[in-house]
Amino acid sequence: MASDSVLARLLPVVGTAYLVYLALQPPPARWVGLGCLAVVVPFLAGWVLGNVFGVGPWSGD
Repeated sequence: MASDSVLARLLPVVGTAYLVYLALQPPPARWVGLGCLAVVVPFLAGWVLGNVFGVGPWSGD
């Protein structure tokens, strides 16, 4: 399945890393990066809890 591929599993991490990169740039890219990180970080925390600790909706069961 596509959800089991390495690319699919790393996409949230790579996307968040890109937003951190944007947040480190001069404005206006900084504000876009910080705004997006404010929305994405709670989802990233849930994704990490599900994939690493097996808790929540992203757990592999």
